[in-house]
Amino acid sequence: MKREEKQQTGEIVVQNRFLTWLDNFWYHHKWHVIVPAFFLILFVICFVQCSTKESGDVTVTYAGGYTMTAEEQQILKNTLNAISPKKDGQENTLKNLLVTYPIYTDDELRALFTDQDGNFDNYGFQTAKMQSADQLNGFASFVKTGESSVFFVSPAVYEAQNLDYLAVPLSDLFDTVPANAYDAYAIRLADTEFYRYYEAIQFLPEDTLIVLLQPMLLWGASSDGEKYEAFRDVYYAIVNAKAQ
Repeated sequence: MKREEKQQTGEIVVQNRFLTWLDNFWYHHKWHVIVPAFFLILFVICFVQCSTKESGDVTVTYAGGYTMTAEEQQILKNTLNAISPKKDGQENTLKNLLVTYPIYTDDELRALFTDQDGNFDNYGFQTAKMQSADQLNGFASFVKTGESSVFFVSPAVYEAQNLDYLAVPLSDLFDTVPANAYDAYAIRLADTEFYRYYEAIQFLPEDTLIVLLQPMLLWGASSDGEKYEAFRDVYYAIVNAKAQ
């Protein structure tokens, strides 16, 4: 019995010594472990993204006070594909993808939940308001991924997310800033020939803005130079579209 107790006691001592060593090692060398681990994880993420993304895929994003139906999303994608630049005589070298975030202001939601007789559905309003807040948070996170650089956004989203700090200045994109500019970074969609000519996409609110975000440095599709050039080509195709 005593021998078993001694063995058990010995095991506890060994365990305590190991934990003490581990604690001491972590105290003195934790940053030597954390920093390489961080860059290793970052490398793995970038490698996976580069190996799984098709070079022709360009993600365009909409965030604002409108909820597109599946049919409308397809119409917008088809229209973007129709104006996308074509290279080497091919039918189309780009495959435009679309990500949408229905994000409404309180005023927009009040209008949606007030019927013609002036009756207000407060429950529906509050539920939609929470959903819109979740969408805004999701959009904020998505912007940081760098997976998209071409954005259609409402003025409210543009202001709330400070997208002017992330956008490429129009003075860097054009010799002369377009007359239909919203400010130094965004262009009004309704003032473009793209919007006026393609009536099928006029379900998008007239106050929608077009913004080209700067590329991410280390991650996301926009961090790849060739891919970012494709984003920029799509952006130019939208804002410079001419009636055919």
